[in-house]
Amino acid sequence: MKKILVPAMLALLLFTAGCDKPPNENPPAQPSKPAQTEIESKPDKPEQKPLDPAPDKSIKDKENHPADNERTEQSLNVKIYYPDDSGMKLVEVEREIVVDDSIDKYTAAVETLKEEPDAENLTTIFPKKAAVRKVTVRDGLATVDFDGSILKGFVGGSTGEEFLIGSIVNTLTNFPEVKRVKFLVDGKEIETLSGHMDLSTPLERMNNLTE
Repeated sequence: MKKILVPAMLALLLFTAGCDKPPNENPPAQPSKPAQTEIESKPDKPEQKPLDPAPDKSIKDKENHPADNERTEQSLNVKIYYPDDSGMKLVEVEREIVVDDSIDKYTAAVETLKEEPDAENLTTIFPKKAAVRKVTVRDGLATVDFDGSILKGFVGGSTGEEFLIGSIVNTLTNFPEVKRVKFLVDGKEIETLSGHMDLSTPLERMNNLTE
């Protein structure tokens, strides 16, 4: 009887020991799922408007400083003097001249003497090829500077020289700021135009030619 109980008790002890064995504290690791990357939502950037093109500086400069081809013109009525066709006197005529950035009123007035007068009894003796380089006015003195062609192109005698010079002098002295007129050729002083008048000193208004 004892022999039967001993094995039975051993079997019971082994069974009990198996039941009391603590569970595995480290259960098998479960396969980890890939972490989901959270995408941070960023606020949308404000839509950028295209920048306005920079203003053209050249256009602004043109507004403030007109270009050379946009000259400011001014019309003036002036009194100039033509000889009559009999060579007796100078006759006053009113003419319109145009002044702009390229020509002043004094030069424009002298240049007008080269044009044919409208009246039939008047004439011009200004050499056609003679060029006026410039006319300057300072302290009551007008200086008329011709190019050298006037010495070659003028063929008039003493009367012609007197009326040519007189028409220029009287035309310029019609401007109140001009009292005397001096003549140059190519920027140099001259003594005479064709040997009849003394041009070495400035000339005053020649009223004797208009009487």
